[in-house]
Amino acid sequence: MENRQLKQRVKELEESDRDKNQKIEALSFQFEQIKNKLFGKKPIARSILRIREKKTRDIFSYHRPVPESVTGTEPHPVNECAHCHGALQKKSISIFFVEDIPLPIQKTVVKHEVEIGYCTVCRRQSSGYPIPSKAVVLGGNVQKYVCILAIANRLSHAQIQDHLEAICNLHISLGEIGNILEKEANNLRPEYQRLKESVINQAGTHYDETGWKVQKEEQGKYAWVATGTENNDTVFSLGRSRGKGNIADIGTATLGITDDYGAYKNAFEEHQLCWAHPHRKLRDMAESTEFGERKKKQIRNTYGQFSALYKNIHASLHTALSPYLKRTLQDTFDCISESHTLDPTPLSKLKEALRRNKRAYFTFLEHPGVPIDNNKAERALRHLVIKRKISFGSRTQRGAETTSILASVILSLKWNDPQHWFQKYLALKP
Repeated sequence: MENRQLKQRVKELEESDRDKNQKIEALSFQFEQIKNKLFGKKPIARSILRIREKKTRDIFSYHRPVPESVTGTEPHPVNECAHCHGALQKKSISIFFVEDIPLPIQKTVVKHEVEIGYCTVCRRQSSGYPIPSKAVVLGGNVQKYVCILAIANRLSHAQIQDHLEAICNLHISLGEIGNILEKEANNLRPEYQRLKESVINQAGTHYDETGWKVQKEEQGKYAWVATGTENNDTVFSLGRSRGKGNIADIGTATLGITDDYGAYKNAFEEHQLCWAHPHRKLRDMAESTEFGERKKKQIRNTYGQFSALYKNIHASLHTALSPYLKRTLQDTFDCISESHTLDPTPLSKLKEALRRNKRAYFTFLEHPGVPIDNNKAERALRHLVIKRKISFGSRTQRGAETTSILASVILSLKWNDPQHWFQKYLALKP
């Protein structure tokens, strides 16, 4: 009886010890991930070798493109030899271009003399030009330039103030900058709504979210983005919560391409999950030092198989897939996601998520042309993340909404036409 009791006790302690080891393993990996985010990851040898193999660039390795339009021509004739002052024969002309900008940028001040008259019939005043409420106002070009500095150049209000004062000799207050941005955003609301309709009516729509702090928080501290697969039209929604209702607010597409965040579940008629996210998680596990040698070998084996499958699918996206190839891809996916006794806790959870969401990972088989990763939405958020580091978010909910509209319109113009977006924005009318 005592022997039986001791065996039962040993079994209980072994199960408890196994459970503790799994938790310690998972927590150690999470701690390593946090440490890498805070202090950075040490570069592996392959990255160092790749950097060393890159050729050093000199002043002759880059050639500027020939400008399409010329604003002026300066002839430089030569009549005699620069060395012996002899006569020259067989003359030819060599052409080069000098691109420059006028500095300092001088502001223009236009004095308006508006004539006002009084009508004795209707007893009203009439003027030859609309008269503003203040004696000195800012022109339309300044207002658009402020919006470009705030969104495209990612400057804070204080940096915009210093830039205009130093470069243009234009003094402007922080309050005026806020009013200019809000006024321009209100004028661009119809264009913002048009972008929403354009994004959700495309063949597929990428969704993602990131942090965006609002000092006087009312609705949340996150920023959402939606961008289509057919062009670079992009819609931002800042100062929101991380709840599911924000997807409907930004616009719900028929086919959504997202990561495995729970808010996207059942949000679309068709759902394509991102392959890059599990690929990155497997890569982090393979480079981790928190697992034993046997388990690390199992992780590397899984990472290699998944990476090869991911690469094969990428290579075959632009070709017609036969039914046999579709079954082969899914069978390979099943083999990779199958559980193994040597799987550590993070890998076991990842494989379970892959098996549970298998159908969503292969939606691209039924919709040719749909990408299998959500990298486009992440690249769209990168611009916003850099601005967040500079300006620390928005002060009010109204400021977050203003940034949403301006960022959507300006960045969509810039990403759709990188060469002529500036002129298109200046010509854009409310």
